[in-house]
Amino acid sequence: MSIQTVLKLSCIGVVSFGLSACGSMPSMDGVFVDQKESYKRAYELPSLEMPPELTAGQTQDEYDGGVRGTVSVAKKNAVVQTPALIDEAPTTAKIVLVGNASYLLVHDGFRNTWRKTLGALGALAYDVEDKNRDDGVIYLNISDGESKLGMLPSLAFWKSSSASVYLVSFDEYSDGVAVEVQNKDGVPVNDEVSKKIYADLLRKLTQ
Repeated sequence: MSIQTVLKLSCIGVVSFGLSACGSMPSMDGVFVDQKESYKRAYELPSLEMPPELTAGQTQDEYDGGVRGTVSVAKKNAVVQTPALIDEAPTTAKIVLVGNASYLLVHDGFRNTWRKTLGALGALAYDVEDKNRDDGVIYLNISDGESKLGMLPSLAFWKSSSASVYLVSFDEYSDGVAVEVQNKDGVPVNDEVSKKIYADLLRKLTQ
């Protein structure tokens, strides 16, 4: 028998023995079962749980000192109701006589009285030279012939252009604002011009 034949037979025997040995080995299905399951569970994310504060509709503001309050969400189609606008009530006023002096008492706040009086003087075509709200004074240019003619300065164009300065002073009291006509030195006056100014303002403010 040649050497090649011996080698071939030896190889065949080794292969046959190897195949038979593999067939007799136990199954690997039951090996490392616990390790495989643990490995799979390691990559499974836990289920999310909502915090009790959110599920109860509450939140904590970090700027409010830790006070918790319920968060209310407005409905999409909710109708916002606004209070109806109230028309401005007419101004009540009266002319008050104190000895030989007089003034117009307006039952309103300083801000409204100032605004309404200034608007009334403009509507009545009085010549407003200047105004100072901080001091509560309005300066008027009144024609010297106005009290005699009973006309506004703009209509007495054929008379002298000379005019006198009158002050309309505002003083706020608990029951209203006193509107007083004064001369250029701040002294209350009670002449035909002041009476006309009081009458015009009373009619305009209370209409």
